[in-house]
Amino acid sequence: MVRRMQFFVTAFILMIAVAVNAQVTTSSMSGKIVDTNKEAIIGATIQAVHESSGTRYGGITNLDGRYAIQGMRAGGPYRVEISYVGYQTVLYTDINLQLGDNYVLDVDLKESSELLDEVLIVASKNSNMKSDRAGAITSVDAAKMSMVPTVSRSLNDMMKLTPQGANIGGGFAVGGGNYRQSYVTVDGAAFNNAFGIGSNLPAGGSPISLDALEQVAVSVTPYDVRQSGFTGGAINAVTKSGTNDFKGTAYMFTTNTHLTGNKVGDYEMIRNKDHSTTYGASIGGPIIKNKLFFFVNGEYEANVQAGPSGIASTDGNWDKSGGNIHRPTVDKMNELQTFL
Repeated sequence: MVRRMQFFVTAFILMIAVAVNAQVTTSSMSGKIVDTNKEAIIGATIQAVHESSGTRYGGITNLDGRYAIQGMRAGGPYRVEISYVGYQTVLYTDINLQLGDNYVLDVDLKESSELLDEVLIVASKNSNMKSDRAGAITSVDAAKMSMVPTVSRSLNDMMKLTPQGANIGGGFAVGGGNYRQSYVTVDGAAFNNAFGIGSNLPAGGSPISLDALEQVAVSVTPYDVRQSGFTGGAINAVTKSGTNDFKGTAYMFTTNTHLTGNKVGDYEMIRNKDHSTTYGASIGGPIIKNKLFFFVNGEYEANVQAGPSGIASTDGNWDKSGGNIHRPTVDKMNELQTFL
């Protein structure tokens, strides 16, 4: 009994170990703090605040003046304050972190001989050309996703923004590989299409509503120890979370028969009833400000698929030129139906 219990415990641990592969759900920040003479400042305090939720992250520089803050929430805006006794405090605003990326913030502190106000700096846009980047990464935030035209409302339409990827019909391939070789996660949970079932992920549908996603990051051959277990690209997504402000959305997407053309020259084709409508809503806000939040999203789809346009013949005559009246007669079809 003890051995059996040990076996189950070991198997469970191994399952957890396998599950953590290729999971990136956070961002990070690092840099070096020096004085005006480029000498490292030891023990400087770095405090980063996610302004929307009030979440705080902190770090202290080491002997080389370097710091690293891991496990930060993707997105922003962040307010970062760097301070040290005898030096002027520096404050950075409007910093946005990309999923799975490391934001580098190097700071030069000036000595303060008298009481001065803190220096306020508005952060510039994160450059795509960074020497410390661990492989090619394309990040798409919620604002960009809202501007991308999509009929299927699938992650495939968002992932195509990476220049190293392409939708090859069966799925989304990265770096010239097979789409089955890519590893897709949402909040760390795997949503892979390893068997190629359906055109989207997973199995013909999107794993989660696009309106519930905060960021999507596509990594091509990432040099990152946190990502392994695949030979294609790493496609990681994180969902939205509530903030200190109550926010809600409601939306509807629809397509129907009347939006489909039915004429080619003088020839008018028969349109059967067909419509697809998606209703959705989301709401988020604080339960306890700066501590606990909630976010809820729901969608409902109402679909009517068009059947074949052909109809059975009533008098034994049919359209030999390719019309919609076919050769089987109504009586024969009823006879077959009764037999079945």
